[in-house]
Amino acid sequence: VVIAPEHPKAAAILFAGAVVCFSILAGSVQQASDSVREADQAARKRARDLAATQVSFDNGSANGPAVELNLTNSGSAMIHVDTMDVMVNGTMATGSITVREVDGVSGTGLWAPGQVLHLVLIYPAGPGASVKIVTDSGFSFYAQVV
Repeated sequence: VVIAPEHPKAAAILFAGAVVCFSILAGSVQQASDSVREADQAARKRARDLAATQVSFDNGSANGPAVELNLTNSGSAMIHVDTMDVMVNGTMATGSITVREVDGVSGTGLWAPGQVLHLVLIYPAGPGASVKIVTDSGFSFYAQVV
């Protein structure tokens, strides 16, 4: 059944409006779908990085004005030392880091698996200080230094 409109120009305008609305809606749905897909891929990558990150505490000391740590990247993921956060006794102390060496080399921002990270923080803490390290992947590590 075909309905012949009494006003063909009005029908053409309504049809054109419907086409424009549909194209806007289709574009929005495509953009939302792409955003969800990208977010899902990013979440999966973060989960893989988190699962591949491990840190081992080799030794450390807290002797009044300084906290010194030696840690080994015992996982399989590369860790960015410049974006790592350090807390001492529950207080953010990242800004107090004065030495950041990976296998004896300062100035590197990457900590590869098997390498040792040496940190020195000028932060007043005594023996038994608790240190928490959080990597950019979200992995957190807790140690107590003597």
